[in-house]
Amino acid sequence: MLCLALGLNLLTYGKLEHLIHPSSKLPVLKQKLDQACLPFHGRIGYCVTDLKTHQQISLHGNDVFPTASTIKTAVALEAIRQVEEGKLSWSDKWTVPPMDGRQFSMWSYFFKDGTVLDLDGWVNLMITVSDNTATMVLREWLKPDNVNARLANLGLSHTKVLWDNFPPDEPDKVKLRSQFGLGMTTPVEMNRLIELIYTKKAASEAGSEKLLRILSHQYWDDYTGITTPVDVKVASKSGAIDRSRSEVALVFTNQPYILTIYTDDQKDQSWTKTNEGDVIIRKLCGLIWNGMNPDRPYSPPKGYEKFLPTGGGVE
Repeated sequence: MLCLALGLNLLTYGKLEHLIHPSSKLPVLKQKLDQACLPFHGRIGYCVTDLKTHQQISLHGNDVFPTASTIKTAVALEAIRQVEEGKLSWSDKWTVPPMDGRQFSMWSYFFKDGTVLDLDGWVNLMITVSDNTATMVLREWLKPDNVNARLANLGLSHTKVLWDNFPPDEPDKVKLRSQFGLGMTTPVEMNRLIELIYTKKAASEAGSEKLLRILSHQYWDDYTGITTPVDVKVASKSGAIDRSRSEVALVFTNQPYILTIYTDDQKDQSWTKTNEGDVIIRKLCGLIWNGMNPDRPYSPPKGYEKFLPTGGGVE
């Protein structure tokens, strides 16, 4: 199945022509997005869902990409579901690992030994600032197999978290980890996960709303956040590794929509503001906003690049 997923793109423009109403914004938007993707040096895929009309466009939408930190949304969902099921409490505590059990990031990596946070704190750190040590804590707490079983039950067969502690007697998981890193997904499946959260089908109404509130408190707002008017609510999660950049976002407008964008095999593996993956994702997010909201065109104000998030600058 994985090999098939790598090569399929079921939601192509040609197959959608008979499904999308002639007045829809999506066909024109797709042409602009596809054209913008052509010069990219690497693999790129996207999926956009109009939540008002339930219509969707994609490019390489069923190809499998590395998720980087966007898979953390699925981990947070598992935490919320376990609270709903009575397996955990939002106030349950976990101690920060010793230094050799942490992964560098700008926040909890620097906690003093013995610092204790509750589940609420760890989930918020993992999502809002994409804290990697928080992710390692939740790996141990929630277990990857539980997260993946939950995703499979939602029909997301190609979306998995792939942590680095799979035992050697599970070679398939070890192979996927070496191939994709922290996680794997397709633009269509990650788009579907966000839609299930939005429609309160992935968790209870209270749990779904809580997760959307957490996702709307992003420190890393340099993709959808920066290309959307400041008064518009955005719930999002981005990701970045050397070879890949990614963005998942739900934009709350009069015509709400979900976008998912993934890159892979990037020629440009720099960690600068002008990384080609960062630039193309910002461009696509802007095209999507303006395509979905032609009566309210927007572009970031002059000088916005000076204020893109830095990660805190800790050395």
